[in-house]
Amino acid sequence: FGTGVTVAYVTTALLAAIVAGLIIGTFELDGYIKDVRITAGGREIATDGGATLSDASGAADAGGCSECGTTATNRTHKERVTAAGEGALSFFRDTLPYIAVGIAIGALIHGAVPAEFLQQIAGPGNPLATPIAALAGAPIYVSISGMLPIAHSLTEAGIPIGTVIAFVIGGAGISIPNLILLNKLFERRLLAIYATTVVTIGITVGVLFNTIFAGLL
Repeated sequence: FGTGVTVAYVTTALLAAIVAGLIIGTFELDGYIKDVRITAGGREIATDGGATLSDASGAADAGGCSECGTTATNRTHKERVTAAGEGALSFFRDTLPYIAVGIAIGALIHGAVPAEFLQQIAGPGNPLATPIAALAGAPIYVSISGMLPIAHSLTEAGIPIGTVIAFVIGGAGISIPNLILLNKLFERRLLAIYATTVVTIGITVGVLFNTIFAGLL
């Protein structure tokens, strides 16, 4: 998209994320993070800011336990690699079905949807094109680098740059697999706030880009 669009995208997306984070932070939503406990490196880690782990370590020290907390340091390199591999394989198995569905939908949209239809739905003549684009990225589970070929095809089909940017932000932030994984960590209310924030950022940045770069690209 060129240096100008790239710099503008990075700047606006970063500023939007910071502002959104500051606003959401004022609502004190820490209580909507699930108390998930993960065993890693022989230690139990909780999503409570580390208080559980610190308290446990302090209690062990106070009790004079010489064996507590030494499991991770006593493990061999081979055992560490094996544990990491098992964790990665477990994560892959959990996400594989959603990745497959997302890639299939993305390939279908990319290869089978006529340009005329895209123009009708997401072209400059539709005032709802940017919100639709921000939501349309949800079924597609690919990284930003994987989004770029699709984004390029959309711009080649005449879709405005801001609408494409909204699509990229939505696809990167609220893909269905991402939301399913975040659901394991966030309560539903916090998950809804997160998704709404991402969509709002996508729409805002998209509209801004369509205004700034109208007729320039």
